[in-house]
Amino acid sequence: MPADGDMTVSNTVATKPLEFINYDCEISEEFNDYLKRRNFDKFNSNYNVLSILGCQSSGKSWFCMHISDSFTGSLLNSVFGLDFDVMNTKLGHSQTTKGLWGVLITPEEGKDGNATIVMDVEGTDSRERGEGRLTFEHRASLLCLAISDCVIINLWYHSLGNLTGSNYGLLKTVMEANLELAEGSGHTLATGEYKTIICFCIRDWFPELAPLDTVREKVVNGYMMDIWNDIKKPESYKNMAMEDLFRIELFGFNHALVHKDEFTADAETLLNEWNTSIRPKVYSRGVPSDGFFYYAKNILNTVKEQNHLDIPTQREMLANIRCQEIKNAVLDAVSENVSAMLTEVHEHPLDDFNNRVMAVVNSSVDNYFESASRYEKGTSVRIGVELVTALLHKIQPVFDAHMSHYCRDLIMKASVRIDKEFALRGKGKSLMVGTAKATEVWPKFTDLCEEIKGELLDSLSNSMASHDVHYTNDSELSVDFAFDRTASTDIFNVTFKNEVDMLKGRHLQALKAQIADIITSGFKVIDETLLECDITSKKYWGDVNALINKAYQTSIDTFKTSYEGIVANSKENEFEYLSFIVLLESTKANLERIESNIIDIISDRFEQFFQYQEYNGEQIPRAWETVTDEFLRQTYAKSKKDALSIVGVLRDCNPPTLEVPKFDLDSIKADHILYRDFNTGTSGLTESKSSLSDDVLVDTVKLCKRRFHELYKTAQKIQSSKSSGVSWKNVPPAFWVALLVCGFNEVLTVLRIVFKAQILIPLLIFVIFFVQYCARTIFGERVDEVLNPIKMKGLSLAYSVSQWFVTTALANLRERPSESGSAQGESAPPDDEDDKDK
Repeated sequence: MPADGDMTVSNTVATKPLEFINYDCEISEEFNDYLKRRNFDKFNSNYNVLSILGCQSSGKSWFCMHISDSFTGSLLNSVFGLDFDVMNTKLGHSQTTKGLWGVLITPEEGKDGNATIVMDVEGTDSRERGEGRLTFEHRASLLCLAISDCVIINLWYHSLGNLTGSNYGLLKTVMEANLELAEGSGHTLATGEYKTIICFCIRDWFPELAPLDTVREKVVNGYMMDIWNDIKKPESYKNMAMEDLFRIELFGFNHALVHKDEFTADAETLLNEWNTSIRPKVYSRGVPSDGFFYYAKNILNTVKEQNHLDIPTQREMLANIRCQEIKNAVLDAVSENVSAMLTEVHEHPLDDFNNRVMAVVNSSVDNYFESASRYEKGTSVRIGVELVTALLHKIQPVFDAHMSHYCRDLIMKASVRIDKEFALRGKGKSLMVGTAKATEVWPKFTDLCEEIKGELLDSLSNSMASHDVHYTNDSELSVDFAFDRTASTDIFNVTFKNEVDMLKGRHLQALKAQIADIITSGFKVIDETLLECDITSKKYWGDVNALINKAYQTSIDTFKTSYEGIVANSKENEFEYLSFIVLLESTKANLERIESNIIDIISDRFEQFFQYQEYNGEQIPRAWETVTDEFLRQTYAKSKKDALSIVGVLRDCNPPTLEVPKFDLDSIKADHILYRDFNTGTSGLTESKSSLSDDVLVDTVKLCKRRFHELYKTAQKIQSSKSSGVSWKNVPPAFWVALLVCGFNEVLTVLRIVFKAQILIPLLIFVIFFVQYCARTIFGERVDEVLNPIKMKGLSLAYSVSQWFVTTALANLRERPSESGSAQGESAPPDDEDDKDK
């Protein structure tokens, strides 16, 4: 067809016709685009559909317009001022219109009125179609009757009385199809304004041939009644009159070429009658203009499939399709607004979240019902509910982001609360959790955390419930919607679990430290045994294993319930296995500590054996000035041997006698808080191997011998001071008298200082009592634990200073010049003499 070109006739605008259904009875999507370009959607129900049926080459396509010299007489072109293709009789008779062609006639811009779709149908009795014409005739008739307000039947006056020329077969098809439609529509097409209008146009008629009333009588009573009586009617229509189903109109047309002026007048009469009395005020099929194409498409598909044509179902189907399209368009339109909300909520929470959501919903619902209200109410409301639900689902990410801010604030509160309630204070046996002892809180740890979690979850649930949507509007649309709370709940659960897991980690480390302290405390006793002279490997390692066994049982009795309170749903023997690992790790650490201090241990043993002797069950310093050189040498040799014997004891490692508890390590999952501890297992803990290698021992012995020599030389000097006679007892009395006389002034100075001490000493006593009072106020019952170590350190420092002073003074007294100008010869330690002999 030619390109669209506007034509103006009788205050209306039309374009070039466009193919609606092609020759193969397939609908053209281009016709829908054509309607959209012509803004057909805006007419709502203010439009009509008119179709024309008739034999091939009967002049159906001409429009009623002013007749020119080249006018050839097509009915549609003549009546409606259109431009359908027409047959050129000079080239012979043949098929011109193939399928269905349509054109939209609209009021001129700025003027009111209905739009009209005019359908030109392929002629019946077509030689070109052959045997398939009957099928096409039925389909075309059924489609035109289903979608048209008015069907024009084009008849030639001279063919009245003929079976084929009078379109008798076509009229029968039309009436049968209309009965089928009426039955499928629930009789709505057979009442009131929904009656099908059949308009007969009698061509080449003029009054001299026969009065128009006579022709009407012939057509109505001669043809239509005979057909009505002849066709097989459904049971519900057997007693129905033809007038109950059809509205019959009839117009006569003069010969288009012989009586051009009369033909034009007849065409104008039909057009005026159509505009004033025949045309329904609104589209009689109850389909809005934006759904007409889809309605016609569904009708055609149903007709082609030879299914029962159920008009209400078709309308409902159309309403469903169009409302779905409107819904999708509204959802697409609101996407930008939702995206803007999502961008904003990522930066900060929406204080007016509910109002913002309702504003979006109200706007979308208004836009939806602006078009959807034209369709069946039940369907439009139902899909309106779907729209609101889909829209709120679209807003779900905004809700999730909004609630994530609330979850973050809630977790911060939870973190502050649990840190306060489960704060660790002190250490050792005085370890406190919050305001209670650790062993009292730990068994209830998980329950307390769950209690806190429950309170916070209630707060979160209440906050989320406050955002539930309860929507209603004037169109009887009602929606109760609750946003999906899974994401927000999951965020809270995961974040809270992470907080609790970190807290559990700290408390489990504290629990492990408590278990390890059992071993560490026990090794304080074992450290003392290292200074015993008669210590053996059997005794030492027996004490170590006894300590491990006792500590293991103590940990089970004391801390198992604490562990099970922290680690919910712990497996069988899980704590026993962990306790075994912690105890052996602590034991290994203490043994390594002892081996790393081997030089100090050996030196302390030598000093104890060499410098002290037992007297009435107590250790007292040796009086070297009263012993002989031989005794000194023997004591040195024995002390050195006893001191170094500890090396063999420490190197003679014995494996732990405590059996590894039976535990399935595979039951520990990777997300377990102590997964690394369990995964490491007892590897390297049950082996009995010392770090004191031969190379280490060589260097150790050398360093120890240097210390041994220093102590030996000091003892030798003290022992030799006896023979030199240097002592305060040997000073003559005259010396003391002379010292007193010469130092009289110094004595008076000392006395004056002592006299002034009557002020200093009370002040010092006051300070001491004040410090004790403050300490007891601050530390309470633990004051002795705090002050005693300080007192002992002070006394030890004073003792060390005095010892150094006495030792230095005695050493200076022992030194005196000999006649040869050199010090008296000293004998070498026993091991040095052995080295010389060698």
